[in-house]
Amino acid sequence: MTLTKRLICSVAAVIGLVTGGVALNNQERPVGQVTLGSETVATLRISPVGLEIIGSAEGCRQTPYTCPSGLITNGIGNTHDVTGKTVSLEQIAADWVANLSDAERCISQVESQSGERMSQGEFDAFTSFSFNTGCERFKRNRDGSETEIYRRIKHGRFTQACNELRRWVYGGGVKLEGLIHRREKEYARCIAI
Repeated sequence: MTLTKRLICSVAAVIGLVTGGVALNNQERPVGQVTLGSETVATLRISPVGLEIIGSAEGCRQTPYTCPSGLITNGIGNTHDVTGKTVSLEQIAADWVANLSDAERCISQVESQSGERMSQGEFDAFTSFSFNTGCERFKRNRDGSETEIYRRIKHGRFTQACNELRRWVYGGGVKLEGLIHRREKEYARCIAI
């Protein structure tokens, strides 16, 4: 039997790094400019509530692990450039912001196609969903056709798209308790504001 050292980190601490520690007073508003160390790394539209949904669903690990989809992962759902090494909270925050920016870009592109503006809750929920599935899977079924959730967002039917979230609870053909819980949180956020 092989034992490996597992270092779990605090999602709240990483959210504090990303928001500059001011998330408590501005839960419903976009995070805005993100500065890590002395460098501005991104501007995020997601709110601290959205960060909490993603962070609590993904968890935080400083050491690599294999996620339910079979991908080598570290930090908060990071699958890019993962090595066998332990990563710092600062690196986790930087990777998370980069991955969040990718998910936001995906959702913003579809929102732009619709000609409508999402509520903060809708944007948070769909960004969490895209972060989890990846942009390409969010848009396309395995046969290449458009997913229903993508089609509804593309046509500005955001409430109907919110209703699609609860259907995406399978991983590897198996209904996963973690995805059921995550989709319920995303759905609640999606219809909240």
